[in-house]
Amino acid sequence: MSAAELILSLEKLLQLHKNLYQLTLQKTEILKSENIDALKELLKKEQMFVKAISQLEDERIKQTVAFLGREDELSMSACIEKATGSEKDKLKELEKDFKETIDSLKATNELNRELAKQALQLVSMTLDMLMPQETEFNYNKPANKPIEKQRRSLFDSQA
Repeated sequence: MSAAELILSLEKLLQLHKNLYQLTLQKTEILKSENIDALKELLKKEQMFVKAISQLEDERIKQTVAFLGREDELSMSACIEKATGSEKDKLKELEKDFKETIDSLKATNELNRELAKQALQLVSMTLDMLMPQETEFNYNKPANKPIEKQRRSLFDSQA
């Protein structure tokens, strides 16, 4: 079997990864602007891309098994070793493009993770400022049970 079908699948897979990378760049801007509705919509799009990538990856695995004639070590390196001529050059180019795209995707996802973490810390800090911990000013005889601190609610639930 020739590597042409495999190369076509790899090109489609690479394009999906590049599109996913563009979405992660958009997500960075949305996280900076704190637009929750836009973030929800973007996450839906992101899930569609992840699902499409997963389906295409299954197809690529089948094509790689057929091309290599084995079911173990289905790496790009193994495909490059078996390919000849222009197919070999195209696979090398695709491997380089995949590495660049995946590295960029990882870096942007790490940035987005940090931005989301900071946003959650800000929300937590704001809630702590709005609902401070209750402090006891009177002396109480210590009991055998540990004292559990509870947050005071903004609303009186016994009213």
